[in-house]
Amino acid sequence: MSETSDDALADIERLVVRADDVRKAAPSRRQPEAAREQAMVLLDAARAQLDRIVDGEVRRRAAARIARRIADLDLDALAPLLEPSADVRRAPTHVDDPARVPPGQHLTAGWPVLHVGSVPQLRPADVRLTVTGRVRQRQVLPLADLQALPHTTVTRDLHCVTRWARLDNTWTGVRVREVLDLAGVRPEATHAVVSGHPAYSTNLDVEVLRQDDVLLAWAHDGAPLPAAHGGPLRLVVPSRYGWKSVKWVSEIRLTDRDVPGYWEERGYHDVGDPWREQRFRGGDGDDEPVG
Repeated sequence: MSETSDDALADIERLVVRADDVRKAAPSRRQPEAAREQAMVLLDAARAQLDRIVDGEVRRRAAARIARRIADLDLDALAPLLEPSADVRRAPTHVDDPARVPPGQHLTAGWPVLHVGSVPQLRPADVRLTVTGRVRQRQVLPLADLQALPHTTVTRDLHCVTRWARLDNTWTGVRVREVLDLAGVRPEATHAVVSGHPAYSTNLDVEVLRQDDVLLAWAHDGAPLPAAHGGPLRLVVPSRYGWKSVKWVSEIRLTDRDVPGYWEERGYHDVGDPWREQRFRGGDGDDEPVG
């Protein structure tokens, strides 16, 4: 490992330890939220050191450690996220079968808004989905063309990596496999990088994208999908944590290998199965010192 990488890892370790100390002390402070904000500043500074690490595997392991700490801060502030939201119907917060809810998740009556960057102001006429990469025929599909395909409505639960879950979301859209079949997936295609506005991406197995309930959705609960929740068009992957359900989706690129996306490069798990608590690279309980 290079001297630069060693220095970066030492800086990250120092900042993470400081953030841990600040978070532990927060409940006893007069303004606990200010202490948590201070811890977040320290973790943001730690994340800024990642680009100095040359080895990709070491960099992603360090990123996972930082991501776990940020998730701890999110968990401290979870209560407001569980309240009803003004713009959507109240979701159920009770289940007869506890096994319906993945481990570590808390039910929300509302629909929290979480995403990277600002909400792009896209009109339906602006939407173009490109399907490219390891396909037989590249496709560029306006929203109107997608809506002309056979579409379906499914009701599924949504599970966020920040530990809230929203039950009984009814999505309307076209199955992703219909779009993949239009392009013709080549035999060597095993994965996809799915991108969305303004500069977001995630990785998914092709076999996951072909599942019955994986949609390119334009409606939620019978109404056009709000911009804050990914409208006019978003990917919906119910079997994975919410960061895999790309908002404002713009491209599906088929690949012959697994290519990490935005959050995966920042320490999140490549698969993201909520039933296996695959939140971070290496698993939630795997928190060895970086390096």
